[in-house]
Amino acid sequence: MLKNPNQKIIKRMAWNNLKRNARKTITLLFAVVLASFLIFTIFTVGNSYFKLQKIQNIRMSGAEFDAILYGVTDEQKQLCEENPNITLTGTAGSCGWVEKTDKDSTPNVGLIWADDAYWTQMMAPVREKLEGTYPTAFNEIMVTKKALKECGYETLKVGDTFSMSYGTYDGIQTGNFKISGIWDGYGPKKIFYVSKEFYDKSGWKLSQAASGRYFIDFKQKFMTTKEQNAFIESMNLGKQQNIFFIAGLGNSVSLLAGLIGLVVVTCLCAYLLIYNILHLSVSGKVRYYGLLQTVGMTQKQIKQMLQKQMLIIGFIGIIVGCLLGVFVSFSLIPIVVKSLGIKENYVDSSMVCFHPTVLLATILLVGFTIFSASRKPVKMATAVSPIEALGYRSASKLKKTKRAGKSKVINRLCLEQLVKDKKRTTIVLFSLAASLSVYLCIVTMLDSQAARTIVSNNMDADIEIKNDTATKEHKKDRKDILDESIVTSIKDLDGVSEVHPVVFAEITVPWEPDFSDMWMKEFYEKWLTVPYSQEKEEYQNHPENFGSSLIGIDEQEFDFLNKNLEQPINKEEFLSGKTCIIYRNGLDLSNSDLIGSKVTCALHSDKQVTQTFTIGGVTDESYYTAILGYPPTIITSDQVVKNFANESITLKIGVKYTKEYDRNIEKEILKLLEANVNAKDFSWDSKIEEADEIKNAQGYMPQIGMGIVLILAFIGIMNYINTCVVNVQNRMTEFSIMESIGMTPRQLLLMLIKEGILYAGGVWMVTLTVGMGVTYVIYQSMNYRKVPFSIPLLAILVAAVVSFLVCIVVPAVTWLILEKNGSLVQRIKGIE
Repeated sequence: MLKNPNQKIIKRMAWNNLKRNARKTITLLFAVVLASFLIFTIFTVGNSYFKLQKIQNIRMSGAEFDAILYGVTDEQKQLCEENPNITLTGTAGSCGWVEKTDKDSTPNVGLIWADDAYWTQMMAPVREKLEGTYPTAFNEIMVTKKALKECGYETLKVGDTFSMSYGTYDGIQTGNFKISGIWDGYGPKKIFYVSKEFYDKSGWKLSQAASGRYFIDFKQKFMTTKEQNAFIESMNLGKQQNIFFIAGLGNSVSLLAGLIGLVVVTCLCAYLLIYNILHLSVSGKVRYYGLLQTVGMTQKQIKQMLQKQMLIIGFIGIIVGCLLGVFVSFSLIPIVVKSLGIKENYVDSSMVCFHPTVLLATILLVGFTIFSASRKPVKMATAVSPIEALGYRSASKLKKTKRAGKSKVINRLCLEQLVKDKKRTTIVLFSLAASLSVYLCIVTMLDSQAARTIVSNNMDADIEIKNDTATKEHKKDRKDILDESIVTSIKDLDGVSEVHPVVFAEITVPWEPDFSDMWMKEFYEKWLTVPYSQEKEEYQNHPENFGSSLIGIDEQEFDFLNKNLEQPINKEEFLSGKTCIIYRNGLDLSNSDLIGSKVTCALHSDKQVTQTFTIGGVTDESYYTAILGYPPTIITSDQVVKNFANESITLKIGVKYTKEYDRNIEKEILKLLEANVNAKDFSWDSKIEEADEIKNAQGYMPQIGMGIVLILAFIGIMNYINTCVVNVQNRMTEFSIMESIGMTPRQLLLMLIKEGILYAGGVWMVTLTVGMGVTYVIYQSMNYRKVPFSIPLLAILVAAVVSFLVCIVVPAVTWLILEKNGSLVQRIKGIE
């Protein structure tokens, strides 16, 4: 056979074939456009996400750093300064708190000193406004409006002075302070920054973990857990020290893996759709490709013709997809940035700039997907000989005849159709399953990371109301402002379902050679710089100098706490006062070191009144704490506390609403508190307020996620629709013959519906097994908030209903439309 090298004819035939098969061409083009758009957008948004995440971490942390070391020695500072992977370090020291002012007796404001590197460089990105200068003299402070308001001095300005009592390592003192500056921005606001002179005289040292904060900014922005652990080991940490990496740096690798996973699934969906369309197209035109060879066209030229078709589709699809991606990136990302609450002057132009690497990666990935998907169908088209083509009939392979009862014929035909072409069935199943798996993954992420899911107070209370006087150092300053009348008033409100008070009494734990001695020794090693041996004698003779807390909880609180203990305890023994739970307070003591030991407590005001408990459980939950003294905090039944200590007061209450996130009932509660004479001494943590903050931070991210889900679902559904339409078209002759031998149109329709149900069932079988497993892995890799994995049942139910409807309706509607094209005889004559 002579070779015909006419390339112009091949190009013209390629174009004509694309025009002639417009529906398939458009479907292929859509697949390429959507794949290009998704990959381009995922990479662009992913790159922007990492930048946004960094800005968000800076905003939430109050400075730009990657890790924080609690307590730092001169040797460790030197190690970091000599480390080539560290670009900047800064130091801050917590040195006290505001005890009271003339305007407020319970301000919640801390005192911190910051060095020049931390204040001028690390904190620079979070400051929006700065008046004045950082304090240099002992009695100068840098403030925020929020901290001033907490102290009752919100009207003061730079240069004004006020008096306050403050606590340091050496005790409570009083002084007049001048406001040297006022700043505003992101991060903790209830802070007064003090001078280096103030810090040096506070009695604290940077080497103490309770005071020193050493901030580290690394050159590399992706650090694996192994690299983090290696750095921690190189720092030779003391017993009291800890290093914490921010979420962004610590989870960057897993987040990147999650984004790559989305790109892989996108490519897989596009691959399956392109492969399926080409495979069905080639299968239906075997005679055409074989006859082309009879008129002089070589196998190589047929291959070139098909490749040119895919090149044209790929070229147009990639350009359109990338342009669409550029448009979405430039228009959508700025909206996301603003919705996160980040000011425009903190977002540089590179946040939404076009990156050539993203375009190159998109072209390569989509090009490889098109090449891979078309390779086998092209090979199949070129392998057809002219002789085979002349005798080809578009019919199914003959199967062994089976006898079956009349009632089982339709079911048998449905099953045979599924297994007749295993490759096609597998492609359709996995295409839809891939789309549904991505849907499952993203809706699970969106639901689990939703504001209402992330926010969770103790016992899932809607609001926690605190008595700020309860944690005052001196007993005379404590007031039982959350008395029975307020608790009853809140209980009686319509819309409040539960109120759980936590009561508190100050106690001492007398020295004894077993438990208390072991506890105090470990406490001193963990938290204090002075050795236990220096103060052991004082503790033995004057335990009243070492106060602690006895916490009382009700039965429902106990059930909640006990459920979360590593080793649950007997309820009756706890409620009767035989056993107790202690707060571990970060000590390196295991449950076996503590459980079973006896602990005795005495009233702080009368050491003759004592009670002994058996330690039944250990908790690390700081919710059940008041005064964090040296001896352990003991948790028991509220009735036990009230019987033991007449001067016990209510520390806090947890309130649950009948309707979760009920804003109206919360307004009533806050109105009740604000009308109280002790209004300034109340504080609260509200799920509604926190959820609003998180929702504002998330912005349009849920909508973006659902947009990606819908596009991938569209690809999967298009694949199924295309397969079903072509399948029904190819089987019209078969259906007509079935009608001619007695099968009614109703039975044919029932058969197609059952086939659709089988397809849908197979899809969900794959989705709920393989898809669920992949979803869990991706979810955990991106779950830096450590939110428990849960599946949104409503979203899954909606997807199941839609997928079953699509699988049932598409083949049935296709047959109903094609069945009208000619009489039964004309349709049977459709055989070539």
